[in-house]
Amino acid sequence: MAINYKNNPFLFSIGTFFSYKIDRRYYGNVHYVWCTTRFNDRKQPITSNPKSICKRFLDQIVSGDRHTKEIDDNKAGILRGAQAKLEAGVINEDQYNEICQLVNVADYEDFFPVLYVIDARKVGNKRCKEVEKKERASDTSVEYRIFDLSEGEYELIDFKNLLSDYMDAIDKKAGK
Repeated sequence: MAINYKNNPFLFSIGTFFSYKIDRRYYGNVHYVWCTTRFNDRKQPITSNPKSICKRFLDQIVSGDRHTKEIDDNKAGILRGAQAKLEAGVINEDQYNEICQLVNVADYEDFFPVLYVIDARKVGNKRCKEVEKKERASDTSVEYRIFDLSEGEYELIDFKNLLSDYMDAIDKKAGK
């Protein structure tokens, strides 16, 4: 299903500041994002609802809870992405190894969430692909994927900067 720009001029995606920095430094500021048409749609499953995802990252960062999976999943996704970029020739072996090392030494604080507010008209229906039902959180969830989101097509809200006066992150290594 194509995006209806009139009804949904913006798309929303939660990532982490860590993955954002990797994309900027190694992939020419091109981002791979899953997104939806509302920041907090109560009909959307919590695993594809940007507000819920953001809250779970913040909860894990503030509490230092090593048993939740958001940070581990994000680290695994960054490593899968680096492997794909290596195989595609976007990065070389040394850059791949640098990314792996950065993931291994990352702190909880590196995984503060960022919100991409995406201008749906700028990415267009050719680049914004509806996620197949079998890959969605549920049969009724609204999910899109953009493989090559570029600067100028989104605004970024950095929750670490936004909330720095109100919360402290746990000072420990992620996953340790």
